[in-house]
Amino acid sequence: MKKLFFVPFFLLTISCWNGPAVNHSYDFTTVGSIKINHVNDHTYMPGSGEIVETSLSHNFLKYGFDVNEDLPGASRVSIGTGNQALELSCIITEYTDSELIIVPYHFEDRGSTSTTIKQSAAASANTDKAETTSSSTTKTDGGAVSSGSKIDYTRARVAIMLKMRDIDSGTLVWANTFWYSSLELHRATDACVKNAVNQVRKLFK
Repeated sequence: MKKLFFVPFFLLTISCWNGPAVNHSYDFTTVGSIKINHVNDHTYMPGSGEIVETSLSHNFLKYGFDVNEDLPGASRVSIGTGNQALELSCIITEYTDSELIIVPYHFEDRGSTSTTIKQSAAASANTDKAETTSSSTTKTDGGAVSSGSKIDYTRARVAIMLKMRDIDSGTLVWANTFWYSSLELHRATDACVKNAVNQVRKLFK
């Protein structure tokens, strides 16, 4: 879908993420790998799970991590030399493509009519009577009719919930939510996932 808008980029994108929930008693230096679980599709967007899952692997790779995809239905990210393994799960809570909406409009001005009345009085020199005269002026505005259409749009929006748990103990060690809005769905998806991966990598600095 082509977008015919030329407006500043900062007006087209909006993002948000909250502070993560972190298990501060967990020793992240012992982690050797993260298994990325299969991501289910959003209810109204078939294929969205695979897109988000691929974006997760892609962004881990962009941040310098080794990514192994030899596991069926899952990827494994190498973190360090530790012996502990984490499991990263992702739920897509919103996955909405942008739309262009053409809204027709019709405006009719029926015009207006105004009348101005002027009166004057003058005394006669030969009688005690006064003469009164009046005049009126009428103005008519014929009005106008205008019609056309305007283009409105909705942003593409992607929202995800992520959590990581220790595979051996089942302990939940990290969780957060992210959302991103843009005019393009692929841009919203990549930016949303990139923000998430950026926060995850900070755990292992």
